[in-house]
Amino acid sequence: MKISVIIVAYKSGDILVKCLDSIAKYNDIEDELEVIVVDNSPEDERIERDLAKSQYKNYRYIPSDNRGFGAGNNQGVDISTGEILAFLNPDIILIEPIFKKVWEKFQKEKDLMLMGGKLLFEDLKPGFSFYFDYKPSIIKKWSLKLWNRKDRYDEKNMYIAGADLFVRRDAFYEAGKFDENIFMYYEEPDLIRRLRKVQKDCKIVYEPGIRMIHLEKKSTPMSMNMIGHEMDSCIYYGKKYGLDYKKKIRFEYRYYKLKKMIYRVLKNQKAERMNEIIQYLNENYIKILRKY
Repeated sequence: MKISVIIVAYKSGDILVKCLDSIAKYNDIEDELEVIVVDNSPEDERIERDLAKSQYKNYRYIPSDNRGFGAGNNQGVDISTGEILAFLNPDIILIEPIFKKVWEKFQKEKDLMLMGGKLLFEDLKPGFSFYFDYKPSIIKKWSLKLWNRKDRYDEKNMYIAGADLFVRRDAFYEAGKFDENIFMYYEEPDLIRRLRKVQKDCKIVYEPGIRMIHLEKKSTPMSMNMIGHEMDSCIYYGKKYGLDYKKKIRFEYRYYKLKKMIYRVLKNQKAERMNEIIQYLNENYIKILRKY
């Protein structure tokens, strides 16, 4: 098997059907592609019935206890057979054939260990295909959209977005797979750090010629619970690599306060949402935020 697509889904059946239909439409390596769906939904909200609506019928379905994004992906990988692992979010929609390109690039570049494609919004405008790593900065926050629009990926200071990750199977196992202590968020930079540790000269590549739509936030709308997972993962990741996680959390807190102020000036309803997030952070991360 050339490529194994692993999709971890959580109560996103309708959107996942669109994802699978797009894979069926643009599968350009035929039987050399396998698709594995790991269902992290609660038992009474499993998406198996929704998947029957898809035109793509050759997927393997695994109901799973929800131990997080990384653990779900690891579970899918362990029953997969592909030389290249393609981790896709359920809200990814293919708009053109990509799998042959992916396979050929990995075959041509033997030092390539991880690659991400160009993520687009529904209107086909550039989305967020990569992000700055841990060090906080207002300039980085506000310039990120421009960097993505210009395809200006900086391998040393950025990481590929986890919505579409293509990883060489052997390297993934050598790096120890996804860290299952991370429930969600920060899986990508963590994996990239460990890949570079075991493969010092490995290439981590952003390939804008491989394009797809990312229906960002539609499969898992941002809830306070997800904000909590993001902050917890931020702290864990910071401690794991000796980074200043307190500075990072305090920066995010101040950034939400700045956005609240801007939205209020603009009389935008998002100001109330920012206020809710600020209150949540105050209630749950007070020991870290006590300077403010």
